[in-house]
Amino acid sequence: MAKKKRRRSRSITIPLAPIAGLGAGLATPISQALAGNYESAFYYLSQNYTGVDPRTGQFNIEHLKRGLVPLLGGLLVHKFVGGSPLNLNRILARANVPFIRI
Repeated sequence: MAKKKRRRSRSITIPLAPIAGLGAGLATPISQALAGNYESAFYYLSQNYTGVDPRTGQFNIEHLKRGLVPLLGGLLVHKFVGGSPLNLNRILARANVPFIRI
C-alpha cells in the first residue's frame, strides 16, 4: 500500500494581491487619520468603498475606482493567479519562499 503524500501549510502567509488592493483604498483615510482628521478619514473610507458621498448622499462610480475596484481586482488575482489555473502559490511554497503568497 502506497503512502499518501501530505502537504503541510505554513502557519503565516501574507497574500500580496489583496493587501495591495486594500492599501489603494486605505491610503487617503490613513493619511487623514494620522493627521488627526478622523471625521474626514471616515468620510474617505466610506466614499472609497461604497461609492456614496456621505455629505450629499450621491452615488459616484469614480469613488469606487479608488477603493472597491482595486480590492476586487486584488482578490481576483489572488484567486486565479495564486490558485487553480496557474498555482503560483504552490510554486512559491516549493521554492521555500517564506511568508509571501500571491
